Amino acid sequence: MPLVGRFAASLLRSAVRPGPAPRGFISGPPQHPLGTAETVVGMLAMFVTCLGPAAWVLSHLEDYKKRE
Repeated sequence: MPLVGRFAASLLRSAVRPGPAPRGFISGPPQHPLGTAETVVGMLAMFVTCLGPAAWVLSHLEDYKKRE
């Protein structure tokens, strides 16, 4: 069987028999719920990552308008 045929057959075989579920995923409630401090740190990190660059550009907008 040519290489392309074997490749196509392997794709079809994996779709028919997906196999065991990947380990490490647990459905249900978390084993160790996050505390308030961890939640605040995570939200702060997301805020700084998403809005920090935009705030930097807006605060330096007058500097960018100057022609040198």
